[in-house]
Order: sequence, then C-alpha cells, then structure tokens
Amino acid sequence: MSLASLFVLCRFVHFISVMQLFGACVFTRLLSPQGLSALLARKNQTLILTSACLSALTALLMVAVQAGVMGNGWTDMLNVNVWLLVLTTTFGEVWRWHMLMALVALLLILIDGLPGRFLMAMLLSAGMLIGQALIGHAAMHEGTLGVLQRTNHAVHLLSAAYWFGSLIPLLTCMRLTHQPATRPEAIVALLRFSTLGHAAVALVVLTGIANSAFILQRWPTDIHSPYELLLVCKAALVTVMVAVAIYNRYWLVPQFAHHNEHTQRRMIAVCWLEFALALLVIALVSLFATLSPN
Repeated sequence: MSLASLFVLCRFVHFISVMQLFGACVFTRLLSPQGLSALLARKNQTLILTSACLSALTALLMVAVQAGVMGNGWTDMLNVNVWLLVLTTTFGEVWRWHMLMALVALLLILIDGLPGRFLMAMLLSAGMLIGQALIGHAAMHEGTLGVLQRTNHAVHLLSAAYWFGSLIPLLTCMRLTHQPATRPEAIVALLRFSTLGHAAVALVVLTGIANSAFILQRWPTDIHSPYELLLVCKAALVTVMVAVAIYNRYWLVPQFAHHNEHTQRRMIAVCWLEFALALLVIALVSLFATLSPN
C-alpha cells in the first residue's frame, strides 16, 4: 500500500469515527428524554468508546502519513523533525487543535461516571468537524467568499454527521419501544430524531450543492475528470439515501405505531441500508478530497 492510499484509508476511518461520535452523543444526550438518556448511553458505550479511540488514533496517524509524504517515505513517518515540519503547514496548524480535541474526547469517554462527558465529547467532535472546513478544498477561497465557503462546509459536515451518526443509536432506541417501561420515552426520542432529521437531510443536500458550486463554479459535467466523476457518484448515492429516508419516514414510520413486527423489521433493514450507503459516500469523499478539482 502506498502512502497516498494509506492517507485515503485514514481519512475514511477518521471521518466515520468522528461523525459516529458526534451523532451518537447527540442522540443519547440531546434527543433522548432524561430518563432514557442514561440507558441509551450505556447501551451505546462501546460504540462511542470505539469511535473516540479510532478518531484519536487516525488523527495521529494522518500526521505520520503526511510526514512520510513530505519526507523520504515510510522511514520518515516516525521522524519527529518531519512531524514538526508538517505541523507548520496550513494543514498542521489546524490539525494540532484537531489532535488535541480528539485526545481530550477520548480521555473524557474513558473517565466512567464523569458528569457531562458525552456532552463535552459531542462539542469536541463538533469542533473536529468544523475544523475540517478550514483545510483542503473547503479553504480554497479568501475573503467573504472564503468565509461563506467554510461556513457552508461546516454546516454540511455537522448535518451529515447527525444523519449518519444517529443511525445505530436509532436502532437501539427502536428496540426499546418493545419494552413497556421505556416505550413512551423511546417514541419521544424517535420523533425528535425524525423532526431534526428533516432539517439535517435538507441541509446536507443544499450545502452539498453549494460546496460543489464553491469549488467547481459550474456543474460537474466533465466525465473525464476523476474528481467530478466521483462527485457525481456521491450525489447519486445521496439521492438514493434521501429517497430511502423519505420512504422510511412517510411509509414505514406511520405503520410502526401499530406494533407491526414486519414493519419494524423493514425499518431496521432500511436503517442498515442507509448506514451502508453512507459508508460508500464517505469512502468516495475520502478519495476525491485528495484529488484536484481541475
């Protein structure tokens, strides 16, 4: 595996873990009623901890890979001097804070019983997502246009992270609707997720279109450009995800209240389908974000 391929892989795992950490913390701490919040947090503890571990590990590994790219290859991945050089670049100036937030989030999750740890981890993961808007293609413009582009990209990432990161906690919450003691609060959490989900999906689509406009300043019609071809593939997958989400919300959810086991199984299958499609989208983004849009 080349260093370039390893960097794409690290980006892929890092995006997944940070978005999962953000979405899981939002669902368990903000969307869930107080009585259900602690239970959901316990049931998703492994998911949240794994996400925090992977986000911290890959944040460090991405600097190591960059050191190898800037230096003499694999041998310089652990060269402290090259690391320091990487941290003086535009990427490095942002990534210093990114790594710090990832490590602090991991430490918070590891301190079992610490009040507000999931809320603080949510804020830190939000900070990591916003930081992504300060580097790469999202930072190609300056001045007012640059501020608009960075803000738009930050909203895009936060909305996508809410949508993707909430899917697994959503499945946990759906299972709790089978228990009389937790059913009322679980339904409240599901309704809150659905309400905010409308806004999140709309923002993902609108900011995604705006992102393309900021970067390309035209429609992605050049099929000979790897960047534009992958961008079109991403847009197609997101379109499928939106269609699946609409089917889930307006066809399956109304039937869910009747305790129809067949409907519940279909809802679970639809959630996993959305999760798989989201992984494909993140994989494409991790790849074409390293390519030149020209």
